[in-house]
Amino acid sequence: MMIFILFLFGAVMGSFLNVCIYRIPREMSVVKPGSRCPACQKPVRTVHNLPIVGYLMLRGKCAACGAAISLRYLVVELLTGLLTAATFLKFGTTLEGAIWLALVFLLIVISFIDAEHLFIPDSLLIGCAVVWIVSIISIWSPETLKVALLGAAAFGGFLLTAKVLGRLFFRKEALGLGDVKLGVVLGAFLGWELTVVSLYAAFLLAALVGGAGLISKKVRFGQMLPFGPFLALGGIIAIFWGDWVIAQFVRWMLS
Repeated sequence: MMIFILFLFGAVMGSFLNVCIYRIPREMSVVKPGSRCPACQKPVRTVHNLPIVGYLMLRGKCAACGAAISLRYLVVELLTGLLTAATFLKFGTTLEGAIWLALVFLLIVISFIDAEHLFIPDSLLIGCAVVWIVSIISIWSPETLKVALLGAAAFGGFLLTAKVLGRLFFRKEALGLGDVKLGVVLGAFLGWELTVVSLYAAFLLAALVGGAGLISKKVRFGQMLPFGPFLALGGIIAIFWGDWVIAQFVRWMLS
């Protein structure tokens, strides 16, 4: 029952994250006006605003004008519900769990905005930095700060180096500055050990998706792909399974 309640809470938050994903890159208020159809601008009825259920009731179409509603709304609500339940199952209903969940929420918004618009708003990166400051204050020690700064330097430094080298070799942007900034923030949260896991996962997933896109001819060679979603996914993998990955690697090295 607790897992179900956490999932429902996450789905409700996912509905708000959908508002952020649509409005932030358009520089609109995320508070008002209320939810409305992007096509006809008619307000969405309360019953149709219910997370997941509302989308299924409408069958992916506006009740007023019949315009298609992006599947992204359903995906974000389901994803946020699942990650909310997973976060509290791993960290418990603690301050640490709330901090990680806030970061996960921000990573979801960043991922979908970057996937659609190919940029990461600074306001969201500032939000991540604020959450990090809260986390450092809550568990302050010289060691935690040292680990965080090493992680930020390692993650951000690696991506900055990749950005510069990509520019030199390919004569065009290989990574955006927003990706580098996101790397700095993620590194501060993860520390240098989990940073290695996150970076490896991000580049591996990007290579697999890019390769599949080339094979299916849905991606052209040299085409710019949003890297923010892969960084976010790599970060989430490190948060939930990073310690296990490191333990398995150490065991393999010592065997």
